[in-house]
Amino acid sequence: MQRTCDICGESEATLFDRVIENNKSVEYAYCEACYTRALKAGKNPHEEAQKRLARRGKECKFCGCEVEEFQKTFLFGCAHCYEQMRGIAVDSALKAQHISQSDLHGAIPLVHVHSTCDLDGSLFESKKGDCDGTQYLKSANECSIGELLQNNVISSRIRLARNIKGLEFPSHIKVTDQRCVDLMNSAYFASQGIFNARLLPMSRLTKEQKKALIERHIISINLANNDKNGAVIVEGDKKYGGISIMVNEEDHIREQCVVDGFNLAGAFERLHRYDVNLIKSVPIAYDEQLGFLTACPTNLGTGMRASVMLFLPALKRAGAIEDALKTFKTEFGLTIRGVFGEGSEAAYDMYQVSNSRTLGVSEESIIGQVEQAAVRMCYCERVALERLVRDKQTELLDGISRSYAVLKSAYALTSKELMKLLVDVKLGVILGILPIKNTRKLDETIWSCTSSSLSIITGGNSDEERDKMRAQIVRKILAEDK
Repeated sequence: MQRTCDICGESEATLFDRVIENNKSVEYAYCEACYTRALKAGKNPHEEAQKRLARRGKECKFCGCEVEEFQKTFLFGCAHCYEQMRGIAVDSALKAQHISQSDLHGAIPLVHVHSTCDLDGSLFESKKGDCDGTQYLKSANECSIGELLQNNVISSRIRLARNIKGLEFPSHIKVTDQRCVDLMNSAYFASQGIFNARLLPMSRLTKEQKKALIERHIISINLANNDKNGAVIVEGDKKYGGISIMVNEEDHIREQCVVDGFNLAGAFERLHRYDVNLIKSVPIAYDEQLGFLTACPTNLGTGMRASVMLFLPALKRAGAIEDALKTFKTEFGLTIRGVFGEGSEAAYDMYQVSNSRTLGVSEESIIGQVEQAAVRMCYCERVALERLVRDKQTELLDGISRSYAVLKSAYALTSKELMKLLVDVKLGVILGILPIKNTRKLDETIWSCTSSSLSIITGGNSDEERDKMRAQIVRKILAEDK
């Protein structure tokens, strides 16, 4: 039977050596090149073979990534790591995505969700028409799905992680590499015919420009710090939303499409067209069993995150937000973060809800899971709002009126002030007691009034100038949106 060399693990063995280890006879096999190289270096061939055999399955011979390094960072060095350390890779992915071996190898499990008509608002008790405030609010049980979602789903996002076959993952590219330049160009040209693209290398952006892109959810802090090989491709002059492509962030390519409101399917359809173009133009790292290979095993499989940004002020004020989010995380297997991603606070009472599983499921099932979870969460929000109107109507309406008056007339507004006041005003729009058509303009105000965006507009870093400009923008938006 043909054996491979115990040192390199690739070439056919032609030389064999038998030694005694622990009172047992052990045979080692070498190719001529490895055997000769060991002797010339003054090393014992069988000792070199022992070292390599002990490390086999614990390191990648292509990028040098070792098990110890992976355990510290939870990032592989290249797509070959999934071949070289397959057992560790699969176990890590299953654990990270809370999947059992039976789930992975059997039929794709269907997530049990409640149909909208069966939702009973079990987190709260709601009784139709039992308070004087119901004239301001249609009850949850009377609302259509569209009405439940209309003002509480701010945006929908689809993100796809892709990597290039034969190129180390970004964390293992130590210096500026021509291959990275080629990757930027390939990612840019894949946009042709899909969207009006602009390529922005990180090395050419100012600190404030990077911060503004971070605040608008277009790039991550990780990418902003990669001046050597990082870049972003953005859609035209869009301030928020649309398609954007991060190049050499955690993965080689992070594609994302953000659309207003509740439309995950629409976001996916649009981004999928770009993805098809990209896959045609560059060799993508893909495994028939595992799917798309990613730097972090949490994204292994489809490489897709489907997320919705939810506005949940009533649950927050009812003191039930933590229990509600915990329930949905357990029931639907969701990942729930603050508005600015992992580890961030829920500013503007906004929460980002996304799938946690990407392995062994289809893109369609992921979207369906997140959609149904969003509907149910918005139902609970409506029930909580009913209760808030019933129990604290005077306090609620007074707060809304005062906040609206301040925003209409304020000469200066801090970012923190704006967030707090906007929550009240948006509640007033939902209740139909303010002369504002819808909440879209209010949501857009958040991104147009971030500190970095205003610094770019004002041409300086003065807090006073930013606060004055912020108030001016808000006054203008409220005057127009009637």
